[in-house]
Amino acid sequence: MDEFRRTVRACRHGVLVSTGCLRGALRCDAFGPYRSGARGLFAVAQPCDAHRRPVGGAIALGPVAGRADASAVCRWLLAGLPDDGSLPARLLAAPPPWKLAHLN
Repeated sequence: MDEFRRTVRACRHGVLVSTGCLRGALRCDAFGPYRSGARGLFAVAQPCDAHRRPVGGAIALGPVAGRADASAVCRWLLAGLPDDGSLPARLLAAPPPWKLAHLN
């Protein structure tokens, strides 16, 4: 969390909110109803303008399972959340089942 705090402080208009599992947005509850088995931190990042108004969709991240993962996410955040493959695909969180139900 310290690396995330430092990174968000370095982002001019960044905001960091720490919370428990966001079951409706992420599959972060290893032993809950989704039983994803994931270990690590989860996050949601959303690009915003200088007035903190969203200018793009929210991006679910995780699990961030160690220093290397945290560093990769922080570099990506500092670069402005680019969609250029610089964030390893394994760090993009799987959506909860209800977000995929329409695909069945």
